[in-house]
Amino acid sequence: MSRRSSLGCSRSWKRRLRAAPHLAERGRARPRHHAERFVLHKSLSVRPHSFGVMTERSDPASREANSSHLPASWRADWTCGSASDPRLLRTFSGHGAPVVAVTTAVVDARPVVVSASRDATVCVWDLATGERLHTLTAAPPDPMSSLSPELVALATVVVDGRPLVLTCHTDGTARLWDPETGRSAGELALVLAQLVLDGRHVVLAVQADRTLGVWDRATGSRLGVFPWMVDMGTLDGRKVVVTCPPDHPAQVWDLATGREVGECLPAQGPWTLEGRHIAVTEEEGGPGRVWDLDRHVLLAADLRDLLTDAEYGDALSALAAVDTVSALTVVDDRVVVLDSHYEGAPELVGDLTPVVFPDDPSATLILEGRRVALAVGVGVGMEVDHTLRFWDLSTRPMDPTGSDGTRNMHNSMRSIPLEAAAGKELTKGEPRDLVDLARLISARTNGLLATEGSGETWAEATSRNLVPGDTPFSLLSGPDGTVTLRHTPDPSSAGGVQTGHTDRVWAVAGTPVGTRTLAVTTSRDRTVRVWDLATGEQEGEPLTGHTGQVWDVAITTLDGRAVAVTAGEDHTVRTWDLTAARGDGGRLRTGHTASVLAVATAVLDGAPVLVSAGADHAVRTWDLTTGSQVSDSLSAEVSAMATAVVGAAPVVVTAAPDATLHMVELATGRTVHRPFLSGHGRVLAMASAALDGLPVLLTAGSDRVVGVWDLTTGQPLVAPLTGHSSRITAVATTVLDGRPVAVTGSWDKTVRLWDIATGRQLGEPLTGHTDWVTAVATATLDGVPLAVSRSRDRTIRLWNLSAGQEIYAVQAAESGSGNTLAVSATADGRLVAAFGDDRTVRFRDLIAGSPAGTDHLLPFPVHSLVAAPGGRFAVGFGCEVGVLSRAS
Repeated sequence: MSRRSSLGCSRSWKRRLRAAPHLAERGRARPRHHAERFVLHKSLSVRPHSFGVMTERSDPASREANSSHLPASWRADWTCGSASDPRLLRTFSGHGAPVVAVTTAVVDARPVVVSASRDATVCVWDLATGERLHTLTAAPPDPMSSLSPELVALATVVVDGRPLVLTCHTDGTARLWDPETGRSAGELALVLAQLVLDGRHVVLAVQADRTLGVWDRATGSRLGVFPWMVDMGTLDGRKVVVTCPPDHPAQVWDLATGREVGECLPAQGPWTLEGRHIAVTEEEGGPGRVWDLDRHVLLAADLRDLLTDAEYGDALSALAAVDTVSALTVVDDRVVVLDSHYEGAPELVGDLTPVVFPDDPSATLILEGRRVALAVGVGVGMEVDHTLRFWDLSTRPMDPTGSDGTRNMHNSMRSIPLEAAAGKELTKGEPRDLVDLARLISARTNGLLATEGSGETWAEATSRNLVPGDTPFSLLSGPDGTVTLRHTPDPSSAGGVQTGHTDRVWAVAGTPVGTRTLAVTTSRDRTVRVWDLATGEQEGEPLTGHTGQVWDVAITTLDGRAVAVTAGEDHTVRTWDLTAARGDGGRLRTGHTASVLAVATAVLDGAPVLVSAGADHAVRTWDLTTGSQVSDSLSAEVSAMATAVVGAAPVVVTAAPDATLHMVELATGRTVHRPFLSGHGRVLAMASAALDGLPVLLTAGSDRVVGVWDLTTGQPLVAPLTGHSSRITAVATTVLDGRPVAVTGSWDKTVRLWDIATGRQLGEPLTGHTDWVTAVATATLDGVPLAVSRSRDRTIRLWNLSAGQEIYAVQAAESGSGNTLAVSATADGRLVAAFGDDRTVRFRDLIAGSPAGTDHLLPFPVHSLVAAPGGRFAVGFGCEVGVLSRAS
């Protein structure tokens, strides 16, 4: 049967939408044609790049989890690499995916940061304390795809003195949020048309959830709301709206009264009867009526009226086999909407004539030469209403109230009283895209335009408009990584060109600092750079701290200081003091360039040192107190590492991936022994001990045995220790009854105790863990040797080695487990266990069985931990190392 699309070939704005592949899959769990029911909704010209989505939720739990405003129980004495950049103020962690957009605002005289992530959340942070104030999470998912609309633009705006957050989404909506409460503050609507409806001038606009709203221009009151609108038409001289909710056939509504027109009936068909295409509706309490689909009228009250008894049975079987028509909407015995199971929108037929709109929906209107946006549901304070409001976008270029202390263009606006717009012509304006409207409001363009699903990336020219003094100007980026200053009144007058980036610039921000104007840029070359726009020179070294791409940057002020805020692929938001842009107040400690795999401590020339081994094949030695490197780095590929003293010289022993053991002096790098094979398939853990003054090394491997080595000769001391039934992942040493012993942990879920001198197992295995044992450490309390074990069962267990018994078990982490565990005695007599949980070091008082202070958050995942003198802990996180101590 020939079917006519309800879109109408003259409606170019609908035809363009059909080509939007990123929305074409948003079909409900029925045959494919429902994926295109929402063609009006698809016409909103949303570009296919994605940040995340939201709904309102003030998040007290997140405040507890991010309680950086509380005094920290543990502090970093020093760190190397990016974490030691003196310009780095804070790292905000909490997003579960890359952070791709940031902006700033001032809420109740307090500067805040707003960040958007691909984890489908937007967070509001207190800039001064790092406290996460609110988390705006996924909006209700699309009932058809079960996916939430993705975020494509983020901006902050001040309207009538009230700060708001604007988010634009792939479903064509532009939502407003109150950063003070974390609650919804309405939305911006796309204007579809202006009509005279029953003598009233009305505005038709598209809202969230594919909703058509009807507003009285004179009063701003909402006259009608039609969720899931797919088309409009004229029936019997009246405007009607066709809606199609998920899992429901199409319905027709009178636009003026809001009442449903006609009835929607399930149907079967089409079937050919005497050359006519017919459908039969399914009706309760009576026979199904027969409808002529060619003339769109009622043909018969019952199919039996048209067929003999024999023909009737065959017709029922034929209709049951047809799977095209799903429902008919009928008015006064006329078919006006035909709904099918197949691809395509519900079809407007018969006397229901589609309305053809000459223009696309528009994000802005022109009122007496002024560009205005339509806001709905904004309300006042905690109250949210559905009144229509006009926002004047044309009176803001020189507003000095920008949240970053700069006279930003297009950062604040005011409402236009409805009476001022009464009787005046409104025409559609530019931009018509809500994403471009967000850029207009924020006066900047972010260079990142990406679609996660396709894996493709598009880039636009990044720009930022500023008014640092009395003259507005723009910062424009080029594809070669350059940034050009251009004076806005005279576009031909270009300023200096900043060079330094080696690839496209993602984002640009600028601000005055004293008598200078600084710009901050982020680039595809993974660097963040600060520039003096007057001289064109770069201010100091690039801001280092993020790993991976830095997608966005914003600038604000805190206590009179200019602060840059950056959004990273590493899931973090970082803040930087631009007044220290030249590196004043310290210098970076250069360190590893790849992940730190192992750390250990030693004494070199009478001073405690930290030894770290990285995936960059470097072994570095650091002064444990100052963090300075005390010797040249050594070259070694390391899977495990330990330190010892051989012949009065401190040495480091490393195991290569092929299980070969290498031993060199820490001070000189001189090789002590020729490399020797351990015999393990792979060395997974190492520890050292002293046996009657003899330095001994223990190696644990994937071959389920522990090797014991004389470090003075490089030869085995005793036969390998056997007993574990699976790979051995951890080994530590202590003294029991005056003799050195080894403690091992294995995938066989047991902890075992060994006499190093004889190679014999002492007692029965220590059992209690229900999954792999991944780490062990030892300590002594009141002369009693203790062992601490960590398992993939997410527990930490404390063992009395003298009695061979478990003392207690505690929960180790909220999720997952790892192989990082260390135990240290603090100056106040506490015995503290530290263990890594992703980017956090957690502390446990082993005597009290309670937390030993606030968790310490690091910018990168924790890979290694070791106890250090003075109750401290040395930690390897990402490609950096540092020392943590208990705050006094």
